[in-house]
Parts: sequence; structure tokens; C-alpha cells
Amino acid sequence: MNKRWLISLLITLVLVCVGIFGAFFIKGHMSNKLDEPSTILAEGSVVPEKNETAVEVDTKEVKDIIQDAQKKVVKIELENGSIGSGFLYNDMGDIITNAHVVSGVKEVTIITSDEQRFTGTVIGISTDIDIAVVRVDGLRGMEPLKIRMEKAEIGEEILALGSPLGLDNTVTTGIISGVNRDLEIEPYSYKDLYQISAPIAPGNSGGPLLHGKTGEVIGINSAASDVGTIGFSIPIMNVLSMIKGWSDTPMVDLPGVD
Repeated sequence: MNKRWLISLLITLVLVCVGIFGAFFIKGHMSNKLDEPSTILAEGSVVPEKNETAVEVDTKEVKDIIQDAQKKVVKIELENGSIGSGFLYNDMGDIITNAHVVSGVKEVTIITSDEQRFTGTVIGISTDIDIAVVRVDGLRGMEPLKIRMEKAEIGEEILALGSPLGLDNTVTTGIISGVNRDLEIEPYSYKDLYQISAPIAPGNSGGPLLHGKTGEVIGINSAASDVGTIGFSIPIMNVLSMIKGWSDTPMVDLPGVD
């Protein structure tokens, strides 16, 4: 009886030792296996490093985009009472607008979102492309709107800012509803325009068209259809070299100005 009891005890001890060893072996072996890339992936697939992080898109809330942009969008007034819009392009106080907004004048009044008034001087204007630049010394050093150097696509969300009918700080929303549109509105020729669904009206001219996710400028609002809510915006990337040229070397003689 004692002999059987002793044999049973020895067998139990052996089984316990084997179990403990097996548990440690499986734990150590499997933890290493879990860190290895899966063999289920197709051959040639790229497996990211463990510390690799996803690329983040710099998107913002719409209300934050609007609040930030409105500080850099201005109303432009002429002595004859006509109005338009514009936006800060660089830290030299240069404002981008449409040529038809400031045509025939040298100086205009610039009104900011907080109702400050400054004198602006036209330093560049085209007679065939509806683009002009106004320099406002009182706005030097202000942070400008960011420019997006990518072509917008149909369906992208947009924001149109400006002063339609004199209503300051107006924002309308929509999408890019068409691209590569051409128009002729004497004396200007409009090529490769964005068609937009965001409603715009007289006074919006020269205001920025913003990308709805990033707040970057993608266009200059320039014309609206008489029928329906169809507007047209000049892609900023198409005219940026002209604008930069005027900022670097302002025009001395303006067309139509004595």
C-alpha cells in the first residue's frame, strides 16, 4: 500500500513539473509569435513598423474656420458708393480682390471685420483678367489667409466669404459644382473657373473661396448667374504668379487712372 502511494505521489509531482514547464514555454514562445507580422498578408504587402503613426489631415471645425477667416476678409468701398470684398494675401498688407471692384481708381477705403477703416492703394490690376491687388499699410504684419496650391474637385465643400449687398461678414456654404468653366463678361475673360453652389451676390466680388475642411483659399469669388444659385470663382493658383509680381514690384501707372 505504501509502495502504491509513493508511486502515485511521484507521478503527480512529475505531472505538476511538466505542467509548469509547459506553461512557461507556451507563454514565452507565443508572446514572441504575437509580435511577428501576420503570414495571412499577401506576398509583397508592406507591414508598417510598430511605431509608425498614421498621417493626420489638418481639418478644422467650420465655425473655427469662419471665425479665423473673417478677421482677414475686408470690405472695399469706393467714393462713388460701390462696394466689393477682398482678403489679406501676405504680411505686407496686400489685399487680393477683383479688378472690376477697384477699376479706374488709385485709392479705396478698406473696412475690417472690427470696423476699422484704412486707406488702400491699388498696386496692381489687370485689364483682361479680373484680378487686382490693394496695399494697406495699416494691415502690415497681420497674418494672412493660407493659400491652397491644389486644384479643387467637384463635390468638395466650400465657404464663400464677403459683403454681398453690403452685408459685412456674410458666409455662404456649398460645393464645387463644376470645373473648367469659361465666361466672357466685358472687358474681362474668365478661364478655367470653379462653378460653385454657394450663393454669392454683388459685393461678394473679390472675396475668398475657402476649402471647407482646411480654411485655405482656393479661389476668388468673381461672378454670379442671374438664374439660380450658381456662382463662379477664379482658382487662386492660376493667378498667383501675377499677384506675387505686383506685390514684389507695384505698378506705377494704373490703366484708366490719371
